[in-house]
Amino acid sequence: MEPLKLGVRTQPPALTLVYRSSRGKERYRVMPIRFLNKFGSVENVLKEMKDRHKEFLDKVPDVKIEKMLRILQEVERGHSVEEAAASAAREYNVDPHQDLNKLDDTTLDKKKKVMNSSFEKNCVRPGDPGYEYDRQVDFGKDEKEEAGWDSPEDDFWS
Repeated sequence: MEPLKLGVRTQPPALTLVYRSSRGKERYRVMPIRFLNKFGSVENVLKEMKDRHKEFLDKVPDVKIEKMLRILQEVERGHSVEEAAASAAREYNVDPHQDLNKLDDTTLDKKKKVMNSSFEKNCVRPGDPGYEYDRQVDFGKDEKEEAGWDSPEDDFWS
């Protein structure tokens, strides 16, 4: 089974998964969500969903499921689907210019999950097409920059 798309249904709350079966047919599965709290954490619901629908959600990254659950949580709070999707996109987006040292632990954990998911998606391992052992890339910068702290004229011992 190969997952293709993951979405949400708001009434009644459910995850919808479009996948390709082992026979090559595209199918979809609707998985109802139970015990989603408007204001609580989605971690317990995520774990329960992964346990209940293991064969379908095993290959789907946890971050994607968590993001869909957050969208449903925002809809339950009274926001529109568009507002909820925009809020979840901001929450699960990593800005390269953002200082991650200033974030609280829960927000930092979300950002780390997103970065790890992106890394796993783009990682090339032995046996994958395009894998090359000991790949060397020249970035075209011929000048060497002096760091200042390791220059020979500023010898510490002299």
